Formats: sequence, C-alpha cells, structure tokens
Amino acid sequence: GKHVRMHSVAHAPSARSIVTHGVTRVSSRTRRFSRLFSAGSESLRRCASVPSRNARGRIVPQAASKRDDKEVWIQTTNVQVLLTALECGLSTTALFPSQNAGLAGEWRKVGRFSPLALTDDGTVTEEDGDFYRAVGITLKVNGPEDVDAIARMAGVEPLVVVDSSAWRIIPAENLVAKFGATDESRLFLVSETAKDAEAMFEALETGVDGVVLRTDDPAEPRELAAYLKKRGMIGGGGEAPGKLELTPAAVTRVETVGTGDRVCVDCASAFHPGEGLLVGSFATGLFLVHSECLDAEGYVNARPFRVNAGALCSYVVTPGEKTAYLSELRAGDDVTCVNGDGGTRVMTVGRVKVEQRQMVLVEAESAGKRFAALLQNAETVRLVTAPGEEEQVVSVSTLDVGDRVLVHLQEGARHTGLKIVEEEWYEQ
Repeated sequence: GKHVRMHSVAHAPSARSIVTHGVTRVSSRTRRFSRLFSAGSESLRRCASVPSRNARGRIVPQAASKRDDKEVWIQTTNVQVLLTALECGLSTTALFPSQNAGLAGEWRKVGRFSPLALTDDGTVTEEDGDFYRAVGITLKVNGPEDVDAIARMAGVEPLVVVDSSAWRIIPAENLVAKFGATDESRLFLVSETAKDAEAMFEALETGVDGVVLRTDDPAEPRELAAYLKKRGMIGGGGEAPGKLELTPAAVTRVETVGTGDRVCVDCASAFHPGEGLLVGSFATGLFLVHSECLDAEGYVNARPFRVNAGALCSYVVTPGEKTAYLSELRAGDDVTCVNGDGGTRVMTVGRVKVEQRQMVLVEAESAGKRFAALLQNAETVRLVTAPGEEEQVVSVSTLDVGDRVLVHLQEGARHTGLKIVEEEWYEQ
C-alpha cells in the first residue's frame, strides 16, 4: 500500500529493548539513511539508547516530559510542505519512511531541519553523530483491541506514534488519559489534515504530546501553524489559551539603590502598546513591565521588540505559567507577553542584553502582601498602571508612592520555575 508497513501491536518490539544492545558506528554521513533502512532490524538492535533532546520542536527527555510541550513532525513527499512548515515556524522535524529515505538528503539545502527515519518494522530513529538512536515506535490501529493494547504501553515505551488511518474511529481521549498519567511516555498521533491535528491537540483539553502531519498539501501546515499560534503553543503572536489575573497594587517605596546587571529582553516579534513582561524579585508578585514600544520624550527611539526587564536575579513568567530567572534566558527561549487585561501570547527571545546600570527599588503592596522589583533608573522603563489611573503607564523616573500599578499574584514557592508547596517560606 501507500503507507509504510508498521507493527501490529501484538508483535511490536520495545524501543527500550531495541536500544540496549550497544551502538553501531557508521563511516559515511552521506549514506547513513539508506544504509540504515537496508540494514533492517538487525542494525536497529545495535542502536544507541533513547536520546535526550531539548531543543524547541524536538523530542524532550523522557524523564522530564511535560504535557504542554507540544510537537509537530512533518511527513511528506512534497518539498513545499516542508518549506511551509519551516517558514511558518510549525516544525523543524521531518519523518521519512524507508521508501522516501533519499529525500532527507535531497532536501538538506531547503533549510535546517532534523530528519527522522521510519524503518520498515515501524521503529523511529534519528542520527546522533556517528550513531543511530531509536526514539520510539509506530503502531497501526485496526480496531478497538489495538487501542487497548496501545494504552497498556503508557509508562513502558518512551514514545509511541499511533497511526489510525485504517480505522478512523479512534477514541483519542482514552489514550490521552492513559499516557497523560505518566511522564515516562509520550503519545503522538498521525493526522492527515490540520483539522484532525487540532482535534488531537484538544482531546481532554490537555491533548496529545505531538502530531505527525502526513500531507502533500502546503495549505495544511500553514493552517495548523495558525491554530497553534492562536493557542499560544508556538511563538509568533496570537492569544494563548486563557488569561492571567492582574491585580492593582499600591506603590509603597521608590528608592535609588546601587548598580547591578540589568537585563533587556529583545524578542523576535514586536510588542503592542499596553504589552510587556511580568517580572519581579518575588515569585509571589510580579510587576507588568511595559515594552519600549513607546517613544521616550524624544530622547530615545522606540524599540518595540524590547522589554527592559530589570535585575539579573529577577523572575520572569514563561509559557505554562512557569517562571525563569532573567539570567537563564537565551536566544530561542519563549516568554509570555501580557497586556493590561491579562491577555497573553508567546514571544520568542532573539537576544538578551546584560549591562551594568544604576537600579531603582520599587516596592508595592496588594492583599496585605509586599512585592519588590529592581529596575533600571531610566525614563524608558515603565510599569503598566491599574485601571482608573491618569495614564496607562508610568515611568520609574516619575513613579511616586501611592501610584497604583498592575501585578500578577502567585501562590506557593518556586523550584526550577515550577510551583511547589512549602510549609514555611518567605521572601523579603
């Protein structure tokens, strides 16, 4: 048939067992894919262990899998589909069945992408230096009994790609519920249209971990990219699902302090008036710092891509309502852009600029709690004000005690950016 032969569930080899027999070194990078396919399962049994990959749009470490790390792979025989996926930021990973192995080499000049090989026995592999690594298995669904068998692989296989093209009535919710209960496995489904992929990403709200978009129509990746951007699952604009609650806080202290390492976060997209980043010294309360998209009284030209975010040690909100230190941000990371209404969208960091600058300590109170931020002493650094204030933003150079600004309150302590429960802790 048209599609590659895959395992029946009953005879599917374990990716963990496939990769426990050592490694195989190859001598020629140019012939690697074709040799891999021709070598068959005997070569695969000598593949290296399942890899840890942490680049955006790539396979994530199985021990640290996160349900909000959505991924799209492209499977196509039309180079225009791959080009579209790269141009719109949908995917940098392409899956090549054995009969199309040669395309992986032919399309190298199109752009930078990561090729994955789908062997005749259904194993998904990748290149890693001079080695092949098995990263998962592909299973074909022909009926309800196969769905039950696949569900039992949650927590056993690191990555399972389900192809239900032969049986369209697949209860994705059942598989999402089973795989969502473990961090040891990730679930991908093959979709032939953007609409099908959207449904898979929305199953039980959390959705599948990834989709293999198998199409030769360039309109499909473009449509899926627009959907994911709107949902805030990939960068480039659009609203993220839901809003962040913002609360008015009264400024209680504004004081010039010493110098420190100030961080400017320059993004790959422009901020709109009213938008900025949530930053602060305390994880429990973060200030909405406005971008530099406004002119600074004629002294400095607007930089609509920049937020002068404050001291190196400050927290910043990232997608999934996580936090990161400003010191951790690198080009290619994602941050959460927020407006005065709490609406959010994902922005991709293009550059992080760190310089020694004089700092201003800003403290504010809300709901009986006190928060602080160390910001650069500059007219271009502005906070978004609470509704009812005379201006929508206020510069730290004119900020006064009693001014009301917007903050985002968070409960609980933070460890590696994630909310944790601590019986006794405080920030000051």
